[in-house]
Amino acid sequence: MITALIIDDEPSSLEALKLKIQKVTSDIEIIGTFYSAKEALNFMEDLAPDLIFLDVEMPEMDGFSFLEQFSTRSFEVIITTAHDEYAIKAVRQSVIDFLLKPVNISELKDAIERLKQKLKAKQKNEKSSYQKLNAQFDKIPIPSMRGLLFVPVKEILYLISEGNYTTILMENSQKIVSSRNLGDYESLLENLHFFRIHHSTIINLSQIKEYLKGEGGSVILSDGTELDVSKRKKKEFLELIGF
Repeated sequence: MITALIIDDEPSSLEALKLKIQKVTSDIEIIGTFYSAKEALNFMEDLAPDLIFLDVEMPEMDGFSFLEQFSTRSFEVIITTAHDEYAIKAVRQSVIDFLLKPVNISELKDAIERLKQKLKAKQKNEKSSYQKLNAQFDKIPIPSMRGLLFVPVKEILYLISEGNYTTILMENSQKIVSSRNLGDYESLLENLHFFRIHHSTIINLSQIKEYLKGEGGSVILSDGTELDVSKRKKKEFLELIGF
């Protein structure tokens, strides 16, 4: 799921865009809407969106001034404005697209498709880099407020989804909250003896102590934690562990 903010000082334009996004795709979750870029700036660190739909002309702080507040950007941008004279400036900001209001559904759909392709390529590059790190250090990097926390793979018990975040449970009972979603970790750990037993849970197969029969069954890990195996995943899981 791609998380997004909409920043536009015109309530009617903001709501219209929100409805159009929902009509075009189910892959984008609007996690925040703001009528002020200056206000949105205060929530960026907590919300950490993948994408911002950004108006240009706004009081107090315009869209380009907002972007200038970031020395590096961890989010993508789609400019939405009624003023076509900002197109060249938008290109220089390396935005995904420049959409004129009222936003055309077809153009919005094309912009979102470009966004998906860019994020997919970015994820592929990150995965390759992470796998190199894994091979060299047997650790995975976890994004933190200060930078990256390197966690020994063998000490991970399981990972559980918390909406757009992931909680990683360690052997020493430490809980690490990551801003990356569970799907990212599934891809990252796929060749490292981990398995997604449920839509919300990935386990370290080397930490399994016991399997209990049931509709899907459940596993008991080395620390005594019991986790459900989904019915859909049961057959693949049992084949994987050689049962």
